[in-house]
Amino acid sequence: MFYLKSFLWFLLTIYRQKYVIGQLVKRDFRNKYLASYIGLPWAFIQPAMAILVIWFAMTYGLKIGIMDSGFPFAPWFICGMIPWLFIAETLSSSSGSLLEYSYLIKKTSFKVAIIPFIKIFTALIIHLFFIVVIAILAVAYGFKPDIYWVQIIYLLIAAFILLTGLGWLISSINVFVRDMSPVVNVVISVLFWATPIIWPYTMLSGNMKYLALLNPFFYIIEGYRYAFLEKAWMFRNIEMTVYFWVVTAIIFVAGALVFKKLMPHFADVL
Repeated sequence: MFYLKSFLWFLLTIYRQKYVIGQLVKRDFRNKYLASYIGLPWAFIQPAMAILVIWFAMTYGLKIGIMDSGFPFAPWFICGMIPWLFIAETLSSSSGSLLEYSYLIKKTSFKVAIIPFIKIFTALIIHLFFIVVIAILAVAYGFKPDIYWVQIIYLLIAAFILLTGLGWLISSINVFVRDMSPVVNVVISVLFWATPIIWPYTMLSGNMKYLALLNPFFYIIEGYRYAFLEKAWMFRNIEMTVYFWVVTAIIFVAGALVFKKLMPHFADVL
């Protein structure tokens, strides 16, 4: 019952504060991408270069052309890398979001809990563009649009809920433990190599396969491959789906509880 109330409160907060969130996202996006000399192109150049460098190294350095699953490496890799860039950017920016918007926290009428949403929506704007890139690349490699592409909506909702819980958790702790942001960046780097993004899940054998399942982000990444390449529903893997939502529910509730517990003390520290 408590979990249901927490989730309903979450949805109600977004709805009631939709205008405020929208204005803050516009401002955050403008400050992040339009304040520099080059401006908006940086939002696309940085992730595009990261994808290009790894693709070049794997394709021409390690001579990987076709995966064991039979899929060409380029679309297979990009289907994993693009959702990961969205996840990594959100986690990194969310960790310091309360410090960045400390001037709003001191306003008694402001809903502090929506601050991590700002970073998620800002990253989502760029991510939506790159989803189109995935779609174009998939079509170029012969993977035609079909009903399975609808799963992307489900995966975005799943990622949003997971990232919200993590955003509440790490941002609230970072107010009191300023080492949290560097720790998050280190964890992001470790998770990049530990998650099947540039290496196939099939490389693991026996009980080692469950190591990938321990990482809830793997579900999101694998979902993009299910939608664009494998032409299958995520729900067919019941074990992975149940595990993801159990872990996500725990993280979401834990993040909400920690945030709620620490929120009264934010203004004193900031």
